[in-house]
Amino acid sequence: MPSSTSSSEPRALGVAWLLAVVLAAVVLFALDRHGRGLGMPAGLIDSMQLWSIQRDRVYGDDPKPVVFIGASRSAYGVDPKTWRSLLPQTKPVMLSLNGRHPIALLRDLAADPEFRGLVVCDVDTHGLLRRWWDMQQDYVDYYHQRWNLNWRVHRLALNAWQRTSVLANPALGWKAGLQRWIEGGTVYIPVTRIDSNRGGEILFDRFDPAASAKAFDDDAERKMQEPRPTVDEFMADARQIQVWVKQIQDRGGDVVFFQPPVSGRVAALEHEYFGRASYWDAFAALDGIHALHFDDVPAMRRLETPDHSHVRPQLRPELTRLLAEELARRRWLDATTTGVR
Repeated sequence: MPSSTSSSEPRALGVAWLLAVVLAAVVLFALDRHGRGLGMPAGLIDSMQLWSIQRDRVYGDDPKPVVFIGASRSAYGVDPKTWRSLLPQTKPVMLSLNGRHPIALLRDLAADPEFRGLVVCDVDTHGLLRRWWDMQQDYVDYYHQRWNLNWRVHRLALNAWQRTSVLANPALGWKAGLQRWIEGGTVYIPVTRIDSNRGGEILFDRFDPAASAKAFDDDAERKMQEPRPTVDEFMADARQIQVWVKQIQDRGGDVVFFQPPVSGRVAALEHEYFGRASYWDAFAALDGIHALHFDDVPAMRRLETPDHSHVRPQLRPELTRLLAEELARRRWLDATTTGVR
């Protein structure tokens, strides 16, 4: 006959497990509330995996992929949802990366025999220089060498976790917390926000835009102290970019180079340092090159850039609409199929 002691052991173990789960849930809830109390919001954090999910979407013809590549001005300026609402026969794909010029990705798409979409390349004259061509190469290498189904499943699960809890933010992890305790720092509150489609916006109410504008102006002044390539050197590099553009065009795709709105000394980098006519306009005059400068669209010139480098988040739909309309006006989009006039 079994003893009462032996029959009660599984029940006690089950109660212990239940209490442990409840305790863990209470602790996690308390930590989450603490993080939110510090001002940390729950939300997606960009990564190579999130980027690679979008990189998978550049293929096909129906709907036609429109791939945005570049740096922060398109990442936080172009709104994929607005683009899709204006052009429902297209598939916007956001691959721009904050702080990185995009030529490595353009080169990669040119070498991809399956890609036949439209590339909208956010880049200024400075970003076309050969010295910056490899800035996104680590993302390209990750996609071709390491990206797989397991990482995709992992990232999709992480998306759900990051949307739900601030504890998914590494800034609240034990390592970051220990470093803050040692250095006497505070929790870094993100000043940008992104969606799962990697469309993002800058939250200007979380920092001082004037201080940021000064930093961007100072960076532009620093760049203007660097040795400037001659026009011949610049055009030699530009002709290599022209080769990559032609590879995409030969497969039925196309490329548009786009300079989004800037102001202050950031704008002076283009006009005073390079001289637009000698550099950007000469690049735009090459056979097969489509290049759009915001200065050529009066409505774009009027868009406010509080930090001299990015539009306000409320203006993202307007910038996106103006871009789509201008590309259609110049017949760089098929207006008969997109519906944009």
